[in-house]
Amino acid sequence: MVFWEGYVSDEVMGIFAPIVIYWLYAGFYQLLPPLDEYRLHTRKEEEEKNLVPLSKVIKGVLLQQLVQAVVAHALFLLYAGKCFFMALSCVVTARYSSSHMDSGGCGSDVLVDSHSWRMLLIIHYYLFILALVSCKDKAAWTCNHKVAGSSLESSLFIPKYGMLTSSADESGTTIQPSIPIQIMQIIIGMIVMDTWQYFAHRYMHQNKFLYRHIHSQHHRLVVTYAIGALYNHPVEGLLLDTVGGAIAFLVSGMTARTSVIFFCFAVVKTVDDHCGLWLPGNIFHIFFQNNTAYHDIHHQLPGTKYNYSQPFFSIWDKLLGTHMPYTLVNRPEGGLEARLVKD
Repeated sequence: MVFWEGYVSDEVMGIFAPIVIYWLYAGFYQLLPPLDEYRLHTRKEEEEKNLVPLSKVIKGVLLQQLVQAVVAHALFLLYAGKCFFMALSCVVTARYSSSHMDSGGCGSDVLVDSHSWRMLLIIHYYLFILALVSCKDKAAWTCNHKVAGSSLESSLFIPKYGMLTSSADESGTTIQPSIPIQIMQIIIGMIVMDTWQYFAHRYMHQNKFLYRHIHSQHHRLVVTYAIGALYNHPVEGLLLDTVGGAIAFLVSGMTARTSVIFFCFAVVKTVDDHCGLWLPGNIFHIFFQNNTAYHDIHHQLPGTKYNYSQPFFSIWDKLLGTHMPYTLVNRPEGGLEARLVKD
């Protein structure tokens, strides 16, 4: 049971909740007092080094979020369509099985000739393969239909895979996978998203054309701040964040409801990585090596070819030799500095 159940669908929450969370969390950082003793850069540095005004950053973020919302809506529609095909394939199988059971397999009661049924079964298996991985409706797995006046309850050709996907009971209440399965799906999603973003991000640095015309827009914020976390060229926003999130959703097999948690967490982590504040007790700094100081190194000129990993772990940087460690030192004028420590 979630607080939005009965008011809006999981799909609608999956589209709009990450956007709302982004502005709430980034707005929280924006409204904080100066906190100069915890800043990785002075406010003077932010004004002098950044090459784009706040108003333009906000417009860029809103554009990316619009694209994300459209893609998320299309993704959920695609999944709904695949579940329809799965249900249709069940009907085909059920009618074939029922007609043959009623007639002993070859009597005059068969609704259509055997050749036609074979063609329908071929279509059935095509639809089954199409929808096998992505179906979100348990009814499509169990195939309970009333056929030719008799009740047919069997899983037929389709196995029952426990509760890996969400479904609805007779009252319409959504039934989710178990908590351990949801946690596993979220972890898989994190790994998939990190993998996609690392290689795409690194390639955008190595390809001079892509960096000059696309990725350099994000690096106009030399001194990062929370609201600018998703300030990217629209093409980069689509390829890195939006497509990466869609792939993570598809590969992990998470439900729309689980995706709300996953994408909201990813948004909060991304905003925090760009906040430019090293606040005491921040859980992201405690549990993640990939944090605001780690990403700050990447935005500075000496570290621009290092620390590509985002938004969760630093695994790929360490495996592929692009990891740049750092140390936090106190600045004489106050505040902190993330200073490179070469291996």
